[in-house]
Amino acid sequence: MNGAHDRPIRKFNPGTLQSDDEVVRQFVVRHRELDLVLDVLRGNLDSSSCQHVLIVAPRGRGKTMLLARVGVELRTNADLTGRLFPVRFMEESQEVFTMADFWIEALFYLAQACAQAGDAEHSRELLATHGDLNARWNDGATEDRAHAAVLEAAERLGRRLVLMVENLQALSNAVDDDFGWKLRKTLQAEPQVVLLATATSRFKGLDDAAQPFFEQFRIVDLEPLDTDECRYLWHMVSGDVGQGREIEPLRILTGGSPRLLAIVAELARHASLRQLLEDLVTLIDNHTEYFRGHLDVLAKTERRVYLAVIDLWQPSSTAEIAARARTDVRAVSALLGRLVDRGAVLVEGTGRKRRYAAAERLYSIYYKLRRERGEAAIVRHLIQFMTVFYSGDELAALAVSDRGKARLGTSAASDLQLEVTKALVNKGIAHGKRGETEAELSAYEAVVERFGDSSAPDLQVVVARALVNKGITHGQRGEVEAELSAYDAVVERFGDSGAPDLQVQVAKALVNKGITHGQRGEVEAELSAYDAVVERFGDSGAPDLQVRVAKALFNKGITHGQRGEMDAALAAYGAVVERFGDSGVPDVRVVVARALLNKGTGHGQRGEAEAELSVYDAVVKRFGDSVAPDLQVVVAKALVNKGITHGQRGEVEAELSAYAAVVGRFGASDRVDLQRTVAVALVATGDRQVRMGRPKESLQTIDDLQRRCGTLTDDARVAFELWRAHCVRAHALLVQGERDAALNTWRSICAAFVDDARMLREMLARVPVLLDAGAAARDLADILAEDGETADAVAPLIIALRQVAGQSVRAPAEVLEVAAHVRERIEAAIAAPRSPSPASASPDAPGLPASHAGE
Repeated sequence: MNGAHDRPIRKFNPGTLQSDDEVVRQFVVRHRELDLVLDVLRGNLDSSSCQHVLIVAPRGRGKTMLLARVGVELRTNADLTGRLFPVRFMEESQEVFTMADFWIEALFYLAQACAQAGDAEHSRELLATHGDLNARWNDGATEDRAHAAVLEAAERLGRRLVLMVENLQALSNAVDDDFGWKLRKTLQAEPQVVLLATATSRFKGLDDAAQPFFEQFRIVDLEPLDTDECRYLWHMVSGDVGQGREIEPLRILTGGSPRLLAIVAELARHASLRQLLEDLVTLIDNHTEYFRGHLDVLAKTERRVYLAVIDLWQPSSTAEIAARARTDVRAVSALLGRLVDRGAVLVEGTGRKRRYAAAERLYSIYYKLRRERGEAAIVRHLIQFMTVFYSGDELAALAVSDRGKARLGTSAASDLQLEVTKALVNKGIAHGKRGETEAELSAYEAVVERFGDSSAPDLQVVVARALVNKGITHGQRGEVEAELSAYDAVVERFGDSGAPDLQVQVAKALVNKGITHGQRGEVEAELSAYDAVVERFGDSGAPDLQVRVAKALFNKGITHGQRGEMDAALAAYGAVVERFGDSGVPDVRVVVARALLNKGTGHGQRGEAEAELSVYDAVVKRFGDSVAPDLQVVVAKALVNKGITHGQRGEVEAELSAYAAVVGRFGASDRVDLQRTVAVALVATGDRQVRMGRPKESLQTIDDLQRRCGTLTDDARVAFELWRAHCVRAHALLVQGERDAALNTWRSICAAFVDDARMLREMLARVPVLLDAGAAARDLADILAEDGETADAVAPLIIALRQVAGQSVRAPAEVLEVAAHVRERIEAAIAAPRSPSPASASPDAPGLPASHAGE
């Protein structure tokens, strides 16, 4: 990670005790607004009447950061530094109640600015004047003397003072009635003073001709960050370069708030979008003090109304908020006005159509998560939906699988100590099988404690095995640091050993260590562990070590592929095939076959269809006659992938032939893992047939699938393919004109829906197809909404369908934004020109890279 990203971004009080270079580094958005403010200030340089600026935005939008960046420019820009002098007040001017207070505070901050500029003598003089005037607070002439002292300082500096004052709306409410008029008089009459202020809202005095600040300022609004700006800020904070589609859900959830986005980015550095969204609930919970602190600063009556606003979680009327707050409407109306002035609540519309919502969106999610389970579930459904919808296709579809770490056996030994160690290891394994992990770990620790210092080779092997098993168990318990520590202990104790059995344990530890680092997003450490396996044991002829080297290279390929480094991924897979392609070791042959399969998908992702098909053919040629179950599974997947690729090229007959080969070769197998792939092939066949205008054949294919696999519903993947088959059936029935039967099938599809990423992804893909085949958007939405739990899980999809049908829908802003993107995708899919589109691949389809190979 770049060192610049190791320094935390200042989310509160940016610029305070920060160097100018640090402020510039962290200022990566709001450049347009910076230019606008600087243009106004440049226009004041030779003007006898200055233009003043008010920056308006709710909390967390970057007002303070913008002031800090303007200050840097005024101190360092050669065209400005000799003409303008920045004087920045603290964020809350809580000691200002009168005009005299204002000028006395200005003297204090002017002294600080002089000290920062290196003029210590002037700073001391100003502080002395400040102290003297403070002591004369009850002198009627204090205000005039303080005002004169500020102007005298400007004259001595030979520069105009840019007074940076935050929260002008709060200041205006706290001061004397004549404060505003006196300040206006100075701003209009004294060109030596420029006011650059901020406010959390456009408070009433700005638009009221009877108020002192009417038409006094050039207003600069800070809008929510757009997707590109969010991506720039995300990169600066986390060091990660997110794609627009990956950043979009974070923009929606944070409302484009720089502060909230920075909080999330800093808490989740280097996590994938999937990891981040899945962990968002935890991230919010870990930052409870931030959210709670915001509530605590509100007065009791204001807090009650604010909680009603965030609990409603959608733009709401005064009457709706009053009902939720159980408070009189007139009182709520006044309190909402105060909350708007604070910047805690946003208002849209006018009159009876006025609606209020929280300014910072995550507050509603925070509040929902802390209420009853049903409301928290709504938030989790939304996050799950966004995870699926916004993840890149390959990333979203990549199944999360267990690392497949095998339990370790024991070898024969002749002495009593070895028998004791064997018994302890086996005892640990037995406890682990029963889920008694504390007892399991104790057994492994007993082996290490009793025999860890032994120099006897056989005992060292068992100790190493105990440590590897210990690491595996800690990993299964989620104790990652302890897991890594156990693997490191194996490498540290036995890494230099030349004993073959110990080398195998070291290789196992390194492979598992790499996988664990990868799961934590520590990719460099992950790849380093795999490289260590290849470097240490790559030339070994020992079968057990060859297996580990092959797995390390294979895992490298997957990791490079996940990072989009396809050249490196293909090179790693190629290295597996080149080194071990002729191996007769069964476990090595399986890794070679999986490497070839992934190599094919890699070529496919690069659009190299000929190379992709060639690799799949190589898999079938090398391993097609094998009776080894694991190799048969890879062959079946290669054939399905081959069919999908032919379909993408419009080679429909070759596509269907490949699927038929899967069914012909493996359709009679009693192995469930092969029947999964047979099911994928049959669903793809039926999908292709209906797209070719052959719905009757498609329905026959789906019936065939039901006969073959209908009894295998206990297997989750087969059950999922049977559910997908119903989606194909609904499509075929629509093409045949059997609308009612199609809608009944859609009802069964929705009834069987569970909040599962695979099902959600499939449903999102199928809806445009059904609409294009003649289904009514309103009908699909109504059926989806029949079950409350399903409706919560797919709320953005239901809203998108209702909008397609011309209905008006109210919902939380986050949900509406996601729904708008869903609708765009639906309409784009329907409007796309007809082409020989491929049958859709299952999220569990073989076209996906295999998961990392562990122990």
